[in-house]
Amino acid sequence: MTLENIIKESKELLTEQFEKGVGLRGTPLKRFSGPTLENWSENTIKSIIKDLREKYPDADIEWSKDYLPSDFEGLGDERLDQHVKVNGKYAYLQEDRAWVDKPFYTLKRAVVRNIMQSCESLLSPNVKFGLIGYSLDFKEDLVNTCNKTQGYGDRFERFSLTGRRRGMKVNGKKVNWYETGFVAETVVKYITYVYNTLEAEILATSNPT
Repeated sequence: MTLENIIKESKELLTEQFEKGVGLRGTPLKRFSGPTLENWSENTIKSIIKDLREKYPDADIEWSKDYLPSDFEGLGDERLDQHVKVNGKYAYLQEDRAWVDKPFYTLKRAVVRNIMQSCESLLSPNVKFGLIGYSLDFKEDLVNTCNKTQGYGDRFERFSLTGRRRGMKVNGKKVNWYETGFVAETVVKYITYVYNTLEAEILATSNPT
């Protein structure tokens, strides 16, 4: 498998999932959206890991949802939805959320800060973070605020699969996020970001031959 094949298969799965979500409203939409996004994202990350394991057979790459214990006694554990270790250190951590609003984004930026400051011994010096959702409903000024108050903005990327707000209307009628489709360029950008982050960590931590 290659990066191009991963992108192709990921788009195909996403297309199938978006087609199944057309017409859903209310509770059925909520019950479908979260698990479906998580399924797609996990499948994609595991495909990336599989390819990198074949490309770099000596690299130790681990996927998990485990909590990260603090380096300090008496402090709590931290986690996002998905974590990937490369050669013993966490290189990429990601949160999946169908709809991301201002409070949720602010909260997750605080979690990233906590991880960086409380769990440093477990992290790669080049650790990166990602946030992926169907709709990201917050403004750039919030991102700027979190960059200043929470820090680590240079390590954090966000991806809106639809590139639209949740409450979007078409011909005066509200439509769910599946009904306007996904942005193919964002899928490519997301997969490339994760792939490059993990490959760079492999190359940085592998013993020279």
